[in-house]
Amino acid sequence: MTFKSALDIDCGIRYMYDTLCIMSPCGRKMLLESKMMTTKDDIDNYYGRLRDVYDKDCSKIANKLMCIKDIHNTLCRLSDAIVLDDIELYEVKYLAIITSEVDALLQQLQLTAIELPSLQAVVDILDPDHTHIPSFYIYDSYSPQLHEVRKQLRAIQIEGKDLSDEMRQEVALLMQRNADLELQIRERLTLQLQPYASKLQQALDNLSLLDILIAKATQMHELQLTFPHITQDNYTLYNNMFNPAVKAHLAHQGRDFMPVSIGIEQEPVTIIGANMGGKSVVIKSLALNQLLAQYGFGVAADSCHINPVEEVALCIGDEQSITKGVSSFAGEIMAIDAVLSKVRSGKKILALIDEPARTTNPIEGTALVEGLLSVIEEVKGRWILTTHYNIKNDNVKRYKVKGLHDGIMDYTLVPTHSGDVPHEAIAIAENLGIDTQWIEYTKSKLNN
Repeated sequence: MTFKSALDIDCGIRYMYDTLCIMSPCGRKMLLESKMMTTKDDIDNYYGRLRDVYDKDCSKIANKLMCIKDIHNTLCRLSDAIVLDDIELYEVKYLAIITSEVDALLQQLQLTAIELPSLQAVVDILDPDHTHIPSFYIYDSYSPQLHEVRKQLRAIQIEGKDLSDEMRQEVALLMQRNADLELQIRERLTLQLQPYASKLQQALDNLSLLDILIAKATQMHELQLTFPHITQDNYTLYNNMFNPAVKAHLAHQGRDFMPVSIGIEQEPVTIIGANMGGKSVVIKSLALNQLLAQYGFGVAADSCHINPVEEVALCIGDEQSITKGVSSFAGEIMAIDAVLSKVRSGKKILALIDEPARTTNPIEGTALVEGLLSVIEEVKGRWILTTHYNIKNDNVKRYKVKGLHDGIMDYTLVPTHSGDVPHEAIAIAENLGIDTQWIEYTKSKLNN
């Protein structure tokens, strides 16, 4: 799965992308096309690079990277020895100059996260007068014949506009000769530069990666994110996990986000609590942080141990599809069944199911959830379910949202052995200031 496709997952990953200050279009393109890392070695190697950048002041490098353009097409043409025009030759020259300047800054910072190839030979080819100016045109010094033709043209132009027909004909011949010589020079330069096409592409790719690493390191400092500890023991643990998107939304309202600590093993996990108990935020945060770890971002927790998976499956919200002709319940059950089929096939999935069977009646809904838990005990996998049904299955790990205390909702998760969901709907409704007559009638119905 590419990072671009992961942005469609409703867990807060879009917020992380939007707040990432990537300087170059090629850096943003590389991130969007990057694939989710699924092995401990790949993830550890990536975070090793990010740690190197995290501890350095890379602001000068970031300013240089603002000037990098995506010239992949130009480099493909160069690799195929297709004659480059003046703009393309300028792009190649500018990339070579920026690469040399960034490489010098990397050495000053003793930063080894990436390596840049030496492109001084490319600069020398495209800067024969050694001006060190990031611009390009066909210099006179490329050809004595070109120098002479341009000298004659300048001499004629000095004489003014009133030229004889003979002089005009001579100017036309000189202009054509100038164009022919410039084309020959472009052909020669293209052939001279062709052997460096792969190094130029390597430089562009590594500068793009450096841009991404610097942006991620900056985001880690700004959002107080941490480096994950990647494990292979099928155990995931978060200490004070949070969701940056939700945290920012609450901060805008003058409220604080209450972090959550949770441990996940191979056994199914259920999170129980009343509606508005924060269960959906927990499940979204679990999806978000798993994705962040496997795409090489800082993770939103004080500390964490994360076990890599091959896919993150988040089933949350209304699965109704008008185009497919299915109801909310049918869409939801079909989505869960699709995840179950993948797990049965042996795929390592983190399956996060929010309020399964919520749209059917409580009796059948409870039975469906208990049935699902019985199935996933047998097929194994990493399943976390939230529910407000009273679940009797004892072969699961349970967490309970603490709930209302003195009129304040406490979203902290605590382990529990009971499957009974707290009866807090009326208290929550009262806390929200719902119509008092409605509340009183509801209480009387309950008492009866």
